[in-house]
Amino acid sequence: MKDQTKSLLLGAAVAAVLILPAAAAEDWVTWPQKTFSGGTLKVDDFVGTLQVNVGNNGNMKVDVSGTRERIKQIEVHSSGNGVTIEGQNDESVWDWHNWLNFDYSKSRPDQLVVKVTVPKGTEVRIDDLVGKAVVGDTYGPLHLEASATQAKIGRVSSANVSLAGTGRIDIVEVKGPLDLDIAGSGKVNVGPTQSVKADIAGAGDTALGPIAGGLKVDIAGSGDISSSRVNGPVKVDIAGSGSVNIADGLANPLRVDIMGSGNFTFGGLAIDPKISSFGSGSVKIKAYKGKMSSDGMASVDVGAPDIARINAETAKAMARASADIAKATAKANAAAAKASAAAAKAAAKAGSHRGDDNDDDDNDDR
Repeated sequence: MKDQTKSLLLGAAVAAVLILPAAAAEDWVTWPQKTFSGGTLKVDDFVGTLQVNVGNNGNMKVDVSGTRERIKQIEVHSSGNGVTIEGQNDESVWDWHNWLNFDYSKSRPDQLVVKVTVPKGTEVRIDDLVGKAVVGDTYGPLHLEASATQAKIGRVSSANVSLAGTGRIDIVEVKGPLDLDIAGSGKVNVGPTQSVKADIAGAGDTALGPIAGGLKVDIAGSGDISSSRVNGPVKVDIAGSGSVNIADGLANPLRVDIMGSGNFTFGGLAIDPKISSFGSGSVKIKAYKGKMSSDGMASVDVGAPDIARINAETAKAMARASADIAKATAKANAAAAKASAAAAKAAAKAGSHRGDDNDDDDNDDR
């Protein structure tokens, strides 16, 4: 939780740096493309727009462009087995006076754009991200720690995601386990996963697709989490007014602990459910098998909950996430193509000037 708090404060403070007027065309700088051997991609302390594409060879290619001031705050270098991209944000971002200035809608992550092409299966590690990120279908492990972000992620083998503050993260699919931490009011949408461990502190909102394995949820506050289907052990702890809605599946076994006014709804079959509730919370289960244990002030209903509503809401969230990812990818590719064309035009213009200078020198000789 300390790391999450650090990200929250860092995001709130650093975002103030991004509230700047649009850069003039002559202030835009593009670095020559850099090529590195494959390995792990590490991005740390990054404020800007990050695009990670998947290539066909074993090398990594890095393209960096942005305003002159923002370019000074970035460093790209090889580190062991892979590439590291580091920001160099001033320590003044920790000044608490800046935290109240945070407004993500006014931030300008487009003032620094980093585009990386990686081989399939590459591990991607992103820490302290403030801004936008688009990561393609890497099919490799993902570690993402962000605050004040809009991130679109494709298919990965496993995911460790932390969102502290505000923003939204969409992930198409996690082939393996998902470890999720939300501190604040962020939103996370994820497609199919193998297993999920989720900790939500605050008012975070999470929509999950089908979970092939188990689900473990810990909510402190008013956070919500929903899933279209879960198979495996299900353990839910709610302290506050949060809610967990699972449309279908087999919970073997099911354990629910509620302290406060939280709600749990399950539209599948629960095996040996054990329910504990202190407060005004409620539990609704479609059906169970074995022995049910209930203590405290639990309000437990066994029957058919409003599964149609849960399914509709989950399907809508998944469809919206997929559409957003496709739109963000197309937009990022168009921006990259535009930047490449501008760089080529600038290079051609510079070459033309050099040619004119050479002609003048020839005339002087004659």
